[in-house]
Amino acid sequence: MATLIEVLAAVGVLLLIPKVYGLLSFIWLYVRPSSVHNYLHGPKPAWAIVTGASDGIGKAIAQELYDKGFNLILHGRSEQKVRAVVEGLRARSTATGARDVRYFLADAGAPGHDFAKLVAPYSDLNITLVVHNVGGSSDVRNERLDKRSEAEMLCDFHLNAAFPLFLTRVLLPQLRTSAKHGPVLVQFVGSLASEIGPPRLPLYAASKAFLKGLTRALDNDERAWSPTGVHFTYMYVGEVVTNSMKTDVSLGSPSAETFAKAYVARIGCGWRRYHPYVIHAIQDWFMQGLGENVVDRFVMKRMGELVVQLEKRS
Repeated sequence: MATLIEVLAAVGVLLLIPKVYGLLSFIWLYVRPSSVHNYLHGPKPAWAIVTGASDGIGKAIAQELYDKGFNLILHGRSEQKVRAVVEGLRARSTATGARDVRYFLADAGAPGHDFAKLVAPYSDLNITLVVHNVGGSSDVRNERLDKRSEAEMLCDFHLNAAFPLFLTRVLLPQLRTSAKHGPVLVQFVGSLASEIGPPRLPLYAASKAFLKGLTRALDNDERAWSPTGVHFTYMYVGEVVTNSMKTDVSLGSPSAETFAKAYVARIGCGWRRYHPYVIHAIQDWFMQGLGENVVDRFVMKRMGELVVQLEKRS
């Protein structure tokens, strides 16, 4: 009969196997070749939609996807800013080959959009990738939650949660048609804030957590009724330097361009939730091990530093 030590050793090995597998999967996520080319399929040219593409991360992602071979449908609120992005992309055609770039305008923070009308001009296109990048929060120096109006709070919710949800709803039939020829991906851009609950941003954090839950449920929904080939993923975003996050570029706070390269490299990786940028993933793993009390103190300190930096820059 096996001794107690042998039994304990066997149990230890069994407990260790998932940890080793998880570590190897994590490493493979960041060294594997990109699968973004798998979404360039169909009897017609492949298109990608990028919301919130007039600035920051969205603009950088649009540039990366354009260079990889996608035609683009960009969304923004300001026509002047979106047109500047469109013209900048078309100017890249000499080096990367000519592709089409179109756009539509909508204030994502406002209710009452006719979403079917917004996407009607693109109903005949082979859309294989949707990046719901639009989002954000009111200035972190704003009043506390009980001092804010319902209109302001609804604006944040529409911007981060309702707009991506309702746009996805009207796109789904078209995406299922595209999925008959190959994989189709809908990517919700989330935030590490949904995990750490930073002060000053309670509604933003909760809205991103909504998207995380929506991702899993929609992905299962597309498989449960009758597998359609449309998949949903949730991308965590940590601290990235943009016009709305004006801090110094560092290893833990990459530029929008650096982050976009990491994002596009992870497209089609097979994970439902992940950090495109490896340093953010390591930061998240480390914070999970520290416990909520320690993380809360660190996050409150960091938010205080960001407020001071914003005040100096304004």
